[in-house]
Amino acid sequence: MENPNQIAPSSLEPFYYHKRLKEHFKSRKKTWDWFSGKNLKEKQIQEFKADLLKNTYRMDREAYPDLYETADEICEKLTIDAHVFIYQENNSTQYNAGISIINSEAHIVLSGNLIGLLTKEEMKVLLAHELSHYLFYKVENEEFEIVQRIILALANDTRSEDAIIETARIFQLYLELFCDAGSLEVCGDYKVIISTLVKLNTGLSEVNADSYLEQAKEIMKGEKEASKHQSHPESYIRSLAIFLRFEKDEDYLDKIEKMICGPLNLNTLDIFEQVEMSDFTEDIIQLIIRPKWINTATVMNLCVKYYSSFSKSENVETIENIAEEIEAVHHSVRDYVCYVLLDFAKVDSDLEGLGIAHTLQIAELFSLTKEYEKIIRKELKLSARDFKLMQEKVVKELEQITEGKEDSIYDD
Repeated sequence: MENPNQIAPSSLEPFYYHKRLKEHFKSRKKTWDWFSGKNLKEKQIQEFKADLLKNTYRMDREAYPDLYETADEICEKLTIDAHVFIYQENNSTQYNAGISIINSEAHIVLSGNLIGLLTKEEMKVLLAHELSHYLFYKVENEEFEIVQRIILALANDTRSEDAIIETARIFQLYLELFCDAGSLEVCGDYKVIISTLVKLNTGLSEVNADSYLEQAKEIMKGEKEASKHQSHPESYIRSLAIFLRFEKDEDYLDKIEKMICGPLNLNTLDIFEQVEMSDFTEDIIQLIIRPKWINTATVMNLCVKYYSSFSKSENVETIENIAEEIEAVHHSVRDYVCYVLLDFAKVDSDLEGLGIAHTLQIAELFSLTKEYEKIIRKELKLSARDFKLMQEKVVKELEQITEGKEDSIYDD
């Protein structure tokens, strides 16, 4: 979860996600030391520059004084020492811009006829966004540049698991919002940033920023899923994010996190959510095995299959807290919880219907009754009538157990 105390909407610094990932990799000393000691060699630098010159037209400072004056103004505003070089990509029709950073050099490549499309203020937005990448790389002794190289290298390794790829994606999405924030720091007007975004995506020479902002708000009212893009958030997300930052919305970070990360989703876990999911699962298991009667050898053996070092805890998360978490998650996680319940319900045949009745009770407390019934019927191949008869039978069996404190799932 984003920590609202880490960064204010008016503060231009990396997001909490960036900082968290940096601390994660710094705790892995061998990895950190290897990447932090790896520098581009002179030969690699020369090869990059040669390739750049082959595929672009270098726009010299003397021929394009306005562009470079704008770039100088941005560098002063962002307090960076970049030596800026601007290029026009050959044979490009798609509107875009990119930056490559070598030591103190910032090589910005324009694609498409951006000079003809954007106003002077919009070009300032574009250049400020690209130069904010430079700022991001240079803050805190260039440690965030190291973080980016590590996570992208891992994500590009075919052996990497999905959580690494998702972590890299989220890192990049937050980075683009940081760079948009840099544009706002330089220009001070959310409207010109939105109009730049819309022009780049549509190619239209005239757009209405306020109209698109209302469109973005309308989209987000009915949108529960997070960004699906790989490197840049959708334009409506970026537009709404920059408006919230401009307004200094007190819930800025929470809203940004919902737009970028979304609810806990079993299909898109990053490395932090993997840990969160593991802890969440253990909380549920601890609640399931809270009654003493269910602590059979078979059930406890299943706990160990989930967690090799598992031990029963007296300090169990409250039903209310778990239910609140479940209410906020993606449907994939809700289904997962149901399957965990069914796993424990059926693992010990000696318990007969008690396991089903017990987990049905828990599902009801989690507001998962419909989902759990559907999964039980599917996996046990029961008709609606058969399920109803079974439910009545097993609930009666559970009621016959003496419900002392040691046999209860409740705190009191």
